[in-house]
Amino acid sequence: MIKKMAYRKLAITTLALLIAAVYYLFPNNRNIKYKEIVNYYNEENLKSVYLMDKYNYVSKIKLPIYEDNILEIVKEKISYLIIGNDSNEKIPKEFRGIIPSNTKILDLELNDNILTINFSKELLNVNEMDEEHMIEAIVFTLTEFDKIDKIKINVEGNALKELPISKKKLPEILDRSYGINKIYDFSTLNNLTQTIVYYVNKIGDETYYTPVTKIDNDSRDKVTLVIEELKSNIIYQSNLSSYLNATAVLDKYEIEGDKIILLFNDKIFDANSKNILEEVKYTISMSLMDNIGVKEVVFRVNNEKNDISVVKTLEN
Repeated sequence: MIKKMAYRKLAITTLALLIAAVYYLFPNNRNIKYKEIVNYYNEENLKSVYLMDKYNYVSKIKLPIYEDNILEIVKEKISYLIIGNDSNEKIPKEFRGIIPSNTKILDLELNDNILTINFSKELLNVNEMDEEHMIEAIVFTLTEFDKIDKIKINVEGNALKELPISKKKLPEILDRSYGINKIYDFSTLNNLTQTIVYYVNKIGDETYYTPVTKIDNDSRDKVTLVIEELKSNIIYQSNLSSYLNATAVLDKYEIEGDKIILLFNDKIFDANSKNILEEVKYTISMSLMDNIGVKEVVFRVNNEKNDISVVKTLEN
């Protein structure tokens, strides 16, 4: 790791000197944008981490990870979640960690796709407003891996059976069914269902995604529910967005093994082109992948076979 960082720093320094030389030797090029020339992180370095955004939602962003071994990657991901950690300087200023400062990982164990993570006692110093979001962030960050489906959280070797402040009970084994950014909207405790819907948010020109778990009595099938939620003009908070046109119609869908084919009318297209916006493709796809377990979402418009496909990419 140290060797990698040394090589990277050397490469960046060399490139910076080269840019400086070009800048002074060729004055006509002084409007070159430095950001476009120096790319610190390539796509392979970037992995998903769930952090608190400025609206107090746990949201999915991509951050650089340089480790190769899965347990070392887990440690590096968790380092972003710890408040005041050195790696926090790579986090965009609109986001923050959520695990209390000085928390350490004492031990990690991965067996049968279940990751047991043993934290130091500082984890219990979380404030009541953040404690549930902290569990959500840990679970969703670490279940982005292909080889991790479930999480067991220990503190100083003992299972964390309840939230530290509110004492709300926790399952012994956690997975994405724990939910995230929960919204409660039910009239009876009978026949409760929960559905995860991903919304869009932006910081400047950068897009990121915020999942919301709605807990209600809605008995519609998950595919219909996701599409109708994303079409709705009424979104829980004004800073959450959906770019799916309210006049888009899902005519029908077909599930073939790990793939779902969605047949839409042409109102799913961007108003200014015959393209489906990236934000539309990914909010629908991520929502369906989390709710019905498919690994590929295929968009078909007016039953024409110009399919657009989004494939689930789990991290290694």
